[in-house]
Amino acid sequence: MCNCFKLITLWYNIVTVLMGSCSASIKDMIPINTYLNNRLHNAIIVVVGAILLFLFSCQSTFVTSETDQIEPTNGADTVVPAIPDQSVANSPTPTSTVVAINSPMTLTFWTVESISPLAEGEAGEFVQTRVRLFEQANPEIEVNLLVKKANGKGGVLDFLRTGREVAPSILPDVVVLNAADLTQAYAENLVQPLDGRLDRSIVRDLLPAARRMGTVQDTLAGVPLGIELEHAVYNTRVFTGTPILWTDILSKNTQYLFPAKGINGLINDATLSQYFSTGGQLLNDQEVPKIDEQILREVFRFYQQAREQGVIDATLLEASTTEELWPLYLQARAGIAHISVRQYLTDRENLVATGFSSIPVKDRTSTPVVMMHGWLLVLITPDISRQDAALRLIEAFLSTPNNADWNSINKSIPTRDTAYQQLAGNDPYWVFLTEQLNTARPEPRFAGYDRIGRILQQAVEQIIRGEATAEQATATVIDALTQ
Repeated sequence: MCNCFKLITLWYNIVTVLMGSCSASIKDMIPINTYLNNRLHNAIIVVVGAILLFLFSCQSTFVTSETDQIEPTNGADTVVPAIPDQSVANSPTPTSTVVAINSPMTLTFWTVESISPLAEGEAGEFVQTRVRLFEQANPEIEVNLLVKKANGKGGVLDFLRTGREVAPSILPDVVVLNAADLTQAYAENLVQPLDGRLDRSIVRDLLPAARRMGTVQDTLAGVPLGIELEHAVYNTRVFTGTPILWTDILSKNTQYLFPAKGINGLINDATLSQYFSTGGQLLNDQEVPKIDEQILREVFRFYQQAREQGVIDATLLEASTTEELWPLYLQARAGIAHISVRQYLTDRENLVATGFSSIPVKDRTSTPVVMMHGWLLVLITPDISRQDAALRLIEAFLSTPNNADWNSINKSIPTRDTAYQQLAGNDPYWVFLTEQLNTARPEPRFAGYDRIGRILQQAVEQIIRGEATAEQATATVIDALTQ
């Protein structure tokens, strides 16, 4: 660049000297306007000459200087084609210049709307902020976040299956997966095990309930962001003691509310909880689907008695979630109702004459069991070179502060013990939740559960509508399963 300015300076000095001496010799011989016109003409010649000299002498200097500022790396190369100068006739055809730059790795992260920047309020802001902070802390990584349907056609599991068959290159590195889909995804080799890969401090800190939810065949395959479950609340003006037994409910002239419709035609959580609490199982020792006939009959007899006494009615079959029945409890139209942890934490400050309890069971020898649900962070990429970055993203979301913040926002249960203790403090309600978590089970997800779940739900609906007795409904279930 210095050579250019030296040439320009030399050109200017030479021309100035020539023009100056020439002007001095003739200025006394011509009019003043002619003199000025000559000076302007000379100046134009100087400027144009300087510009042309600058362009021709420095053209190669620009390209070399710009290229030299980029140091080659071992990362992905980006090809930057040179731009030909069309103004120069018969000039040689320029060649492309290959410039190596450090290109960041792009992690593809599939999630669902409720756990994305599209989620309402603080939840959406949380996800957006966490991704941005992760990218800032890891400048060599970019996160491409894509939102998928939660379930069914076009859902996360469906896209994982079809993507592997038709376009493996589009598969993500990390996904948010419904806990109910984990067993199928693991059996089909769609997810990678986390044992020996995920940060040990996180694994050791997981609540036992969280480990149960994320484990398949004794292998940790996913980690829940939070846990959702249901329990009961009761009106202390109706029940002087905690109604923990079926007989406690049948002895009062009040309604018992629980969502009996189920979801997607499968057996509702309340019936599953009461079946498991009474000692029932859905798989035998050989992992073959089964039904404990006597235990199922006892649960159905409780429903039949409750219907005959007006404690339950067909209104329950219109509700799939506890939130749909909650207004009836608030209107004092029921003495006891099932409620989600989220609903209770949302409304607890405004509740009066209300206590919390486990879901009622058959007798005092029964162990209360609740069904738990959640969304898991799952590692998908089998590429060893990408797994470290993908695991860092999972670990970022699972840090103790983030796990506590996420579940505080969503009114759900943290999955890390340190985060749990941060939210629980000395609150008696969280002590109660600890007891519930000790025996909580993830919703069934074994092969063949769809069939058995639908058969059970149809039988429950027949009893609550009064279309069948407990004995008839039980026999129908057993017959259907043996076909």
